[in-house]
Amino acid sequence: MEITDMHCHILPGLDDGSESMEETLDTLREAVRQGITRMIVTPHFHPQRYVVTAAQILQSLEDVRAAARDAGIGIELFAGQECYYYSELVDQLEEGNALTMCESRFVLVEFDPGCLFSYLLNGLQSLRQSGYIPVVAHFERYECLYKEDHLDELRRQQFLLQMNYDMLLRKGGLFRENYWQKILREGYVDFLGSDCHGTHFRPLQVDKACRWLEKKCDANRIRHILEVNFDKIVYG
Repeated sequence: MEITDMHCHILPGLDDGSESMEETLDTLREAVRQGITRMIVTPHFHPQRYVVTAAQILQSLEDVRAAARDAGIGIELFAGQECYYYSELVDQLEEGNALTMCESRFVLVEFDPGCLFSYLLNGLQSLRQSGYIPVVAHFERYECLYKEDHLDELRRQQFLLQMNYDMLLRKGGLFRENYWQKILREGYVDFLGSDCHGTHFRPLQVDKACRWLEKKCDANRIRHILEVNFDKIVYG
């Protein structure tokens, strides 16, 4: 099983993730130790909170790649961004101010956790109508998606969902399995990402989650989540 990570905040000093190149390299060493072979770095795009340009992201990624090579850290890194949805997001993507994933039409998009389902759905439809393929970032955070009929509606419309690895480590209730493990087994999850913010905040727990996946999930489903779907973003 190849282990990939399509959502992380490890470029130094760009958002609320890694604070320094040293922390970034330590995170990459840990990623290799946990078996991760490829990562898409996804700094926040949020006009009211993080002011960072696409050029800054691409330059930072090149700097990290060079530093990782010098340090002997063997991992592939690709450029992306976690884009906060608002009415002008499509314009920002078209103008190149916000990045898609790996220069593809895939967009990792987040919403306010308390947003209405109608707002989330309209946002996804707007992106699709503009020619993008939206992927809902850490979909487990949105209260409106706690209703399985809403998840069923997203699946019916073939929208893509990313879950954070660490949700698979949550404890279930008495005599009940972890709800998010159940959701993954039932086929709602298209991607897994760490949402790692370095070593100081939300560190990597991917290896523990993958041990559960290997023991409890269909191998073909895991391969599609971690390899086939990841390759669709990277290679088209």
